[in-house]
Amino acid sequence: MTHSTYEQPLPVELRVQAATPYKADGAPIEGGFHTYPEMAAAGLWTTPTDLARCAIEVQRSLRGDANHVLSADMTSQMLDAGIGKHGLGFEIGGSPENPFFWHGGIDAGFEAVLAAYQRSGNGAVVMTNAQGGHLLAHEILRGIASVYGWPDFHPIVRASVKVDPAILATYVGVYEITPTFSIAVTLEDGQLTAQATHQRKLPLFAESQTMFSAKIVDARLEFFATDTGQISHLVLHQDGNDMRGERKR
Repeated sequence: MTHSTYEQPLPVELRVQAATPYKADGAPIEGGFHTYPEMAAAGLWTTPTDLARCAIEVQRSLRGDANHVLSADMTSQMLDAGIGKHGLGFEIGGSPENPFFWHGGIDAGFEAVLAAYQRSGNGAVVMTNAQGGHLLAHEILRGIASVYGWPDFHPIVRASVKVDPAILATYVGVYEITPTFSIAVTLEDGQLTAQATHQRKLPLFAESQTMFSAKIVDARLEFFATDTGQISHLVLHQDGNDMRGERKR
């Protein structure tokens, strides 16, 4: 990895090589890129090529072909899925026969995704320099998966049904999943939308009278009512996890 560094702030001589970060509306981030003290979480400056080299080294170390940094046993432990399907540094997905490791990254104006299979050697890295760029990155990843015949990451096909606007109106509200993370559901010109904390608003499409999904992210919202018919909570189905959100208003 010859074009990567944890130097913070980025040295002046390297800034000419850094991309300009942008907001979702296309305007540059005020003041340019941020300086982050959290080195492991947000301090890496790198390129897609260097991140791909990192993924390849993990794949080779797991097979025992390289082991320049980690032994095969240590790499295997790193990729052992624990709570929430997390290994050490990566999230783990796929099937037991063909698992993959992946990681997404979001800083102000920079959003990226890395995904690589543990055994086949396949993988991809997509980096963007705009808020909301992870949506494009995942779309590109799905395209790569389709073209190269990967077993995962394919576009999701869901059913679509019509729901009475009067029923849609009953779902409007704010649902608290954690004290710092909520989902606001609104109805605008007959279109149900959802906006999670610090994220953009997304249109929702009905799969049934109570189940809704977003087209550009793999997330589904399921609404639940009390015995009296009042909507009490929702469940966010995403990344294999089910997270309950209580209706606050």
